[in-house]
Amino acid sequence: MVAFSGAGLQGIMAVFAGFGTVVQVVVLLSLILASVVCWGIIFQKARLLRKIRQHSVRFLDALYTANDLAFTAAAARRFSLSPLARLFRAAHQRFEAGSESRALMVDDNGAGQPTPTATRLRHVLRLAQAEEVARLEQGLPFLATTASVAPFVGLFGTVWGIMQSFHAIGQRGGASLAVVGPGISEALVATAVGLAAAIPAVVAYNHYVNRIRRIEGELENFAEELTLLFDSRLPNEVQRVSNRPSPQR
Repeated sequence: MVAFSGAGLQGIMAVFAGFGTVVQVVVLLSLILASVVCWGIIFQKARLLRKIRQHSVRFLDALYTANDLAFTAAAARRFSLSPLARLFRAAHQRFEAGSESRALMVDDNGAGQPTPTATRLRHVLRLAQAEEVARLEQGLPFLATTASVAPFVGLFGTVWGIMQSFHAIGQRGGASLAVVGPGISEALVATAVGLAAAIPAVVAYNHYVNRIRRIEGELENFAEELTLLFDSRLPNEVQRVSNRPSPQR
């Protein structure tokens, strides 16, 4: 093991003390920047979820009052922020493709037996649901990281500042409130800023995770409802497509 002399340790401490102010400034700036980004995510997420709720209410009103899938699809495009509307659009696109392909499977005598599409619809809706949840969760990892790391970063700045204060005591050869007080009070600011960044981040993270989980439950129920809806409409749609006049060659 390498043994350090007292003079060597004092030299190392002098080097650390020389960087003390720079380190504290970097810590404070990083915490302030993280706090600003967190508040930006909080306000953006609140605004997005409010608009999502408004669009979802309007889309569901259009869905349950209209009996025309084309009209509902147009409403889904109009209220595109709603995850429910986006799920409907994904299911409707798959439904249109499925009705076309199943109509082609029907022979001239109408004896064809088209395969059910409920399984395919569920697969498409699961993928669309995962995409919507991932879209809603954007920004939440940064809130979680700030909530976990910011207090420790602030504590690091405080420890560094206290270390600088003790070095100043050693340099002046005496400890008094006038010597120790300013350095320690400045060091404690880093802990306060770290907590100020972490507390809103953890509160907002828990709040938005709970809201997104509720939306995810709504998406699961709506996906099953869409599967039943389109599966019940498919025979009529196949008949409509099969009765179209074939293009002249």
